[in-house]
Amino acid sequence: MLDKIKMFFKENWKFLIFLVIFYFVMTYELPYAIYTPGGSVNMTERVSGDNTYEEEGSFSMTYVSMVRGSLPFLALSYIIPNWDIVPTEDITYDGDDLDETIAIDKVYMQEAISNAEYVAYNKAGIDYSESNVHNIVTFILEDAKTNLKSGDEILKVDGEEYSSLSEFQEYIMDKKAGDVIEVEYLRDGKQYTDEITLIDVDGTTKAGIGIVTISDYDTKYNITVETKSSESGPSGGLITALEIYNQITEKDITKGLKIMGTGTISKDGTVGEIGGVKYKILGAIKEGADVFICPEENLEEALEVINGKNYDIKVIGAHTFEEALEELSEL
Repeated sequence: MLDKIKMFFKENWKFLIFLVIFYFVMTYELPYAIYTPGGSVNMTERVSGDNTYEEEGSFSMTYVSMVRGSLPFLALSYIIPNWDIVPTEDITYDGDDLDETIAIDKVYMQEAISNAEYVAYNKAGIDYSESNVHNIVTFILEDAKTNLKSGDEILKVDGEEYSSLSEFQEYIMDKKAGDVIEVEYLRDGKQYTDEITLIDVDGTTKAGIGIVTISDYDTKYNITVETKSSESGPSGGLITALEIYNQITEKDITKGLKIMGTGTISKDGTVGEIGGVKYKILGAIKEGADVFICPEENLEEALEVINGKNYDIKVIGAHTFEEALEELSEL
């Protein structure tokens, strides 16, 4: 048997070397990614609840398709229109690789959903209660003295629960650099206890970590928003808020139209600028959207895509959730 294996390698060594080189060329990733026109996620199908109102049209959030920068795809980007090469350092957070950035963006997606619920419930004037608060670590400063990682959920600090980042910061401000605090946290469903040694950052005492606060809300509608493991990022916030609002108010703001768009949403209703709007509106056009809505800061770029083209799509921009509703009411 061993002799047969040796003979096989001796007779096929050139082909085997070729396979190894071919595999390396096909899979080796350079520090680039490729942005391509994306698609959409129908939030009318993703958002559900009890006794919500029917809609004739739909709201869909658009996304950018991204391909990792292996050599074959980089070569194709020079041939295929609207395949653009982007350095990974331009789309990752400081000190994080692409996989770590995607993991953090999953946290920001959950924050966007939480903010969308908050904005929609307040605008609709319905009663709601805050049932749970999750403080999730999103980044660690290089000088931080902690074993925490992005994605960890902080449960208690020195035995106390905190319902917001500001409360945690106030507690830290009463201490000095070098002090040690005890942190209870969740990681991958398991609970741990560790310590953080506080540091000085530009004259201010800090823990050296970034935290996002995500709240769960209860209403009579029992709204749920379905997500998939492949999805991440906060840019679906505006569309999610519009969809939730439309399901809990009697008047259908879709007016039977296929509405797609993008934009972050803050708790105060501010619609935030996003990246990749070129690819998102191209995706919306490809999928036959009647209307594309985006942050006001991205409106000019979106209009540049359709200028001079015979695209049958209405493009609108908004600074706030209130403005988005006003613009849609005029359709």
